[in-house]
Amino acid sequence: MTPAVMADLEQRNLIIRLGAHRHDLPSLPGQTLDRAIYKSAEKYGPHMLISVTVNRVPFTDFATHPDNEDFIMLGDSNTKPLYLVIALMRRPELAAKVASGTISPADFVCLHIKWNDPEVSFFTMLADVPHGEAITATEGSSPTFYVTEGRDLPNDLFDFGSYELAVAQIKT
Repeated sequence: MTPAVMADLEQRNLIIRLGAHRHDLPSLPGQTLDRAIYKSAEKYGPHMLISVTVNRVPFTDFATHPDNEDFIMLGDSNTKPLYLVIALMRRPELAAKVASGTISPADFVCLHIKWNDPEVSFFTMLADVPHGEAITATEGSSPTFYVTEGRDLPNDLFDFGSYELAVAQIKT
């Protein structure tokens, strides 16, 4: 298994290689784009693989899904830093905290994405867990990663009301 052998298999249209810059999308500032890499045939069950390129500073696409999705953080560590914020509870509990005004930073974890690490870069986000991605830098290449999910999985945006999510700068 060498890069040349794998490139040959891909040129023959026998495989799709995944990796840094292989499926980047032309996201403009303020955008996050995704594109299906493939979709399974209906008769074998609805499933798809998408690439996601993030070029958006605010967490405007913070959402949940009614089913699981798999994150494959194969990418280039020289792109803009990518952050994934995950609520430490399911959607109903987070919505109740927003409604009661008791939401706090302790209700979230902010992951600075580590690329290509078999210990941390490949995982499944379980159903109904609020999460979203954003960048903080405006200069440089936009980060791209992969997600496998149900073909018709909805993106249920989360309403923070008067609250706003942001990545805090921590001085060390």
